[in-house]
Amino acid sequence: MYRKTIFIALLLAAVLTLGCAHFPATRADRWQHLIILYTNDIHGHLAEEEAWWLNPNFPPPVGNAAAAATIIREERLKAAQNGHGFMLLEGGDIFQGTPVGEFTKGKAVIEYMNMVGYDAMTLGNHDFDKGMEVLKPLLDMAKFPVMAANIVDSSSRQIVDFVKPFVILEKGGVKVGIFGVITHYMRGMATPEHIRGMDFEKETATTRKMVDTLKALGVDIIVFLSHAGFRHDKAIADSVPGIDVIVGAHSHTGLRQAYEDPSHHTIIVQTYGHLTSIGKLDIYIDPQTKKVMGFKNQIKELSTEEVLKDTLVTAMIEKWRGLAEAGFDSVLGSAALAIKRSGGDRESAIGNLICDAMLKTAGADFAFQNTGGIKADIPQGPVTYRNIYNVDAFGNYIVTMEMTGAQVIRVCETSVLGYHAIFQVGGLKMKYDAKKPVWNRITEVTVNGQPIDTAKVYKIAINNFLGAGGGNYKVFQGGTNRTDTYIELRQSLADFIKQNSPLDYRVQGRITETSGGRLLK
Repeated sequence: MYRKTIFIALLLAAVLTLGCAHFPATRADRWQHLIILYTNDIHGHLAEEEAWWLNPNFPPPVGNAAAAATIIREERLKAAQNGHGFMLLEGGDIFQGTPVGEFTKGKAVIEYMNMVGYDAMTLGNHDFDKGMEVLKPLLDMAKFPVMAANIVDSSSRQIVDFVKPFVILEKGGVKVGIFGVITHYMRGMATPEHIRGMDFEKETATTRKMVDTLKALGVDIIVFLSHAGFRHDKAIADSVPGIDVIVGAHSHTGLRQAYEDPSHHTIIVQTYGHLTSIGKLDIYIDPQTKKVMGFKNQIKELSTEEVLKDTLVTAMIEKWRGLAEAGFDSVLGSAALAIKRSGGDRESAIGNLICDAMLKTAGADFAFQNTGGIKADIPQGPVTYRNIYNVDAFGNYIVTMEMTGAQVIRVCETSVLGYHAIFQVGGLKMKYDAKKPVWNRITEVTVNGQPIDTAKVYKIAINNFLGAGGGNYKVFQGGTNRTDTYIELRQSLADFIKQNSPLDYRVQGRITETSGGRLLK
């Protein structure tokens, strides 16, 4: 009895180590192996950076692309030596978010992906941030298929011609069908002119169609590249049978232990993004039935103390950095104290700074800035253009238009709907009650201490993302005399900092919630 108990305990430990309760670990050598290395949400983070999230006081260096290249080379060689199938996949949002990514218009990232031999990727919402005039040349440059099966032409309803719906790859004797899907919420995420003529069908319906198609084509394994977020991936895995693996993206949900759907045993994996780690999924496949019998998943850290950096990739990145970041560390001015964000439902010091810069640049009466578009704080001390870039990583420009006071109140109501982070404001003060019904939450809007004149026409300044009027921001479509200034928000901030240093920005009571309630849960 004692020996039997010990055997069961050891067997359970082995199964848990593999992450799947299909078979004992001692039989692992009987199966075919498919090794999937995966990344997601690179966002241009090729260059080495500091892991402030691990230790904010003494952040260890992370090798990013150059360290990932070392892991990729080693794992590809090991798979070949062992006769295992091997593939390298990416979940989308590849270039927008760093100078190297943005100012090379994604070319540096695609060059890297070509160098290390990616097999396939799907598109992400931020891959559309610079429009089709940037995206299409990247797709032409890629030496691997780029997929998004749910992007259709608005007129013909056919899948657009610049992506593939799926690919079939033979890897280690396994016929693998891979398809990709992007979030169907693109209307609220992308600038409308960047996705004109396209519709984005719902993920679940497209997934069912792709699974049926790939099964009819006789694939052994189905891999789904999903840029929809972990919550949606779980729902799809639960409702659509036949998917073996979902490589996720969009939500940056690092899964150190792969999630296995209890209904259909679909395996879901995802890294934290920004190429600070790389995932490795080892799938065990029955050679007769071609069924997945088990798996082991790891997220491999890319610390430079543990992983050597590939010298060729390092040289390539430094070449692009020299071009993209020229002048980035020149000092523009100084901050007397750190100018910080304050969360999604409150006024922030940095939001006040941005709005004041827009007011000054545009000569406007009021300014609005979406809180979700503010991506970093400004530290105390010298302020460089790099700091400004980090604040506005999306590269927005200023749009002006005219609105009546009544329309401005409507903008303020839109700000506190609770569906998205609040708007930061300049030139006015607003009070709201989060416990009141939507569209009736604003209790006061004042200008210089006086109630706003509902009939008066005011000039407002916003960024082009809000000005496009997508998603929940249709309120801005009601403005008149619209002008796309094409003055970059970064340049507006740089000029303002030069003229007003040392900066002393704090929360000033521009936005007040009066009931003690909260908008964002």
